[in-house]
Amino acid sequence: MTERAQTPPPWALARVPGVDPRAAPPATRRLTGGSVNEVYCVRSGAGTFVVRLNGAAWRRPGVDRHRELALHRAAASAGVAPAIVAADPDRDGLLITAYEPGRLWTEADYSSRSELHRLGERLQVLHAVEAPPVAAFDPWAIAQSYLEAIRHRDAPLELPEAQLHRLEGACAEVRGAGISRCIAHGDLAQNNLLDGARLWLLDWEYAQRSDPFMDIACVLAYYPQSARLTAELAAAAGLRAERTILAPRLYIYRALSWLWHLARGERASPPAA
Repeated sequence: MTERAQTPPPWALARVPGVDPRAAPPATRRLTGGSVNEVYCVRSGAGTFVVRLNGAAWRRPGVDRHRELALHRAAASAGVAPAIVAADPDRDGLLITAYEPGRLWTEADYSSRSELHRLGERLQVLHAVEAPPVAAFDPWAIAQSYLEAIRHRDAPLELPEAQLHRLEGACAEVRGAGISRCIAHGDLAQNNLLDGARLWLLDWEYAQRSDPFMDIACVLAYYPQSARLTAELAAAAGLRAERTILAPRLYIYRALSWLWHLARGERASPPAA
């Protein structure tokens, strides 16, 4: 396994405010949490910043650096995401943001009524932000990209048709629902929620122009223990937790997560059809 660098390359460091290439190197440390990207904390005379660069396997279905930047920038304008300091999506996905101190969420937070209420309030703010004119979320197209990757693996898998048929139907149902689109974070895992001066939403690479119920479904798919608090989470986000609306979106998240693991060569059980 190739050892991962502990500091950003010089050209990236030069984009960090307060870094003088003629002076001593700034204090840097690698940040943990992500399995793909290269993420560092850099402290300079101008403050503390986070530097994100593409990892070796950053190209994945559903990831678009230009869309990510547009949606992150809009979310940051509403105080939901850390402020963007510099970005160059075409050069190793460079993204520099303000460093926000705090604690990352844990699984226990998704069982807490008060914490999920706070998350719902943050989502309501996010969903009210005008979405930039990026392409709309197309989960079936993302699924097709995963399936293509799975078919080209050294040991191709025979996937159950019932689950794929159910996924296609769920995608069609969501596409035809006619719900107004907004910015949806799309990846509300514990490493992406930072409890600091406020509850920050981090890592916007899976953010989409979608509908607000997708974020509620994301939480339920990732953390089933939160299901008993679905109504409270949705209400805090300004939504009604209707089962007919959430069910297809919940299945989409579970199925895409299943295909994501298989495309990475990992074992995963299919969701119930």
